[in-house]
Amino acid sequence: MHDVTTAGLEALAEERFVIGTTAQVLGEDLTALDDWCGFQAIFEDLPPDAYMNDGGSYRLRRFGRFVYTHEGDRLEVQPHAPYSQPKYFNPLNGGVDRHFAPLTDAIVNNQVLQRVLKLLGAAYSALEDQPRWRINTYFNRIVAKSAEDGKPVPEGKHRDGVKFSCLFMANHINFTGGDTTLFDLLTHDAAFEGRLSAGGDILVFRDDTVLHDTTAIQPADLAKPGYRDVLVIEFR
Repeated sequence: MHDVTTAGLEALAEERFVIGTTAQVLGEDLTALDDWCGFQAIFEDLPPDAYMNDGGSYRLRRFGRFVYTHEGDRLEVQPHAPYSQPKYFNPLNGGVDRHFAPLTDAIVNNQVLQRVLKLLGAAYSALEDQPRWRINTYFNRIVAKSAEDGKPVPEGKHRDGVKFSCLFMANHINFTGGDTTLFDLLTHDAAFEGRLSAGGDILVFRDDTVLHDTTAIQPADLAKPGYRDVLVIEFR
């Protein structure tokens, strides 16, 4: 199994994924920005996801869309609108309009969010010779309790239906599990197995070449809940 752990985004010209710290993957340590604590605080104000067809109460979420234009390195937030996926991409929660909580002005203007989206957009534009990208952002807190596991990927092994996907960890506390596997799209053999283990860790992959899944999380100390805060970013 090939593990690309310290490469920058330019490696995606030949590889299906890269994983590491933001310094390794993006060329900048985003945890050193003044707004890093503000970025982590976004996950403290996420409403429950009301569209969980498995009945789970473990996911808190906000959702927003952006457009990135390579010329001028411009990032523009888009009007808030419901989100939907076809059932062939999301058999659990697809097929309906989901009205997630919107991003606030403070979230949109957060320095870390702005920087990660622009760094990804510039790199993807160079790789694909594509001048404009539509972006989906999902701020997810997955909560694990003794009575209920937290499922980062409740729909199971799947594709997002985009060009590039990214998992960017903001914070975590008191959890075990949360191991991510990327599977070859044709053979379903594991191409990568690993774990985001610290704030600032980032996994970027070509969504049109792999399926992905992440195992459930449980509290390490059963006497109190744990959580896993991850920003999911899709470029298409």
